[in-house]
Amino acid sequence: MSLNVDDPAPGTDTVVIVPSTSADAPTRQRRRGEDLESALLLAVWEEFTDVGFYDLTFEAVARRAGTSRAVLYRRWPGKIELVAAAARYALAKQRGPEPEPTGSLREDLVARLRWANRTDVRSMIAATTHVGAYLAAEGVTFAEVRTMMMPTSSSATFSPIDAAIARGEVDPAHVTPRLASLAFDLFRHEVLLNAQPLTERAISEIVDEIVVPLLTRKE
Repeated sequence: MSLNVDDPAPGTDTVVIVPSTSADAPTRQRRRGEDLESALLLAVWEEFTDVGFYDLTFEAVARRAGTSRAVLYRRWPGKIELVAAAARYALAKQRGPEPEPTGSLREDLVARLRWANRTDVRSMIAATTHVGAYLAAEGVTFAEVRTMMMPTSSSATFSPIDAAIARGEVDPAHVTPRLASLAFDLFRHEVLLNAQPLTERAISEIVDEIVVPLLTRKE
């Protein structure tokens, strides 16, 4: 047998005994920091996709992760926070690294829509819908729920529009908050409407027929 100790706090070690895969002497394995966090969030997301929001429990997640409920509760006080964190983790994992800037507004927008398009849209719709419905009685809007689900980053995210303004490709006087978010607003609308990733044609239509013409107009 081997001992798997997750994120032990002084005097409150959480120990899970798991079968050993060798005949060697017992070994002690620790999961801490990002490794532990990733393992926990992966277990939450897998449990959510298997049973849904309402049937998900801390006990089941802890069992799937091979840890204790205390380890989960130290990080997330309730199921809303737990599922929202797992959704952010899953979204970031599915998308992978952000695309590198191309030096072109059009190509940057296409690259970032393709990047967003890697998401498992059915699971993300389910997460947003279930959490949103659960919080509706508290007056929380779906826009706020969506913000909860979005991955966060400690570094500033590259903006194709800001880069285009710096190159002189876009007049900043034309950029309103609604126009700045239009490409991804249309992307989300298409995803929610069809419950599937966008086609290349849809991405091109959003960028070439709507967003770029509005951003680069000369009047």
